[in-house]
Amino acid sequence: MIRHMLHPSMLSPDDIRRYHDRGYLTVSNFFAPERLDGVERYLQQHEGAAWQGKSADPMREAHYHDRAIYDLCTTPKLLDAVEQLIGPDIVLLYSHIINKKGGGGLGVKWHQDGPYWPRIEPKIAVTAWIPLDDCDVENGCIQVIPGSHAGHVDLGQRATGERDLIQDHAVALPDEVVDAKRAENIILNRGDVSFHDSYIVHGSQPNHSNRRRAALTVRYVPATTRIQPRQDRKQYLVRGNPTNNGNEYMHFVE
Repeated sequence: MIRHMLHPSMLSPDDIRRYHDRGYLTVSNFFAPERLDGVERYLQQHEGAAWQGKSADPMREAHYHDRAIYDLCTTPKLLDAVEQLIGPDIVLLYSHIINKKGGGGLGVKWHQDGPYWPRIEPKIAVTAWIPLDDCDVENGCIQVIPGSHAGHVDLGQRATGERDLIQDHAVALPDEVVDAKRAENIILNRGDVSFHDSYIVHGSQPNHSNRRRAALTVRYVPATTRIQPRQDRKQYLVRGNPTNNGNEYMHFVE
């Protein structure tokens, strides 16, 4: 795994090349740790909430209604980095607070993000993975197969009958398309950010420590992406200009 100390508001040409070649890039000390306090407060307030149906999960799309999380997702420094990876016209598509508690439990199976999103075309996006805790092998950090995003090929994941940390019927890639021997661990500290391509193969092991491993994931697409409307989903043009492709954009309302 390669870690970098970067200029506060820009990635170097080598960093951008590395992201496109390897499918991910880790940036150390991107945020001051206290900048994540609003997400932490939201997690503590809602982690025990009961809900039915994926759309009712308070950890998904919290940026729709929580100002602190929306502001973090749209902070200029973060959008500066995203712009260098996908261009100047940026749409905030999804967010998800992932809370992997200690003591074993479930991991996340090998998968690709893009092919799982039927309402966007093309399915090319960048995810900003923002840890709320220090993440290492013991507490189940992300693992990636570098370069597995090449060509943006759907490698054939399917819903399974098994549960993982994210879903009751986990989406997983067939074993034969995942070269797990090439896996790299993404070791992060609170305040770091990892950016990854929507086609990179990734997953994580269970959290065998007594420490939590929580993070906010934020997904961005270029405005050229066609987004099918859904009543329970919103998308926000957060930088640049729209494309004349029929997309409908919302505005944050307190």
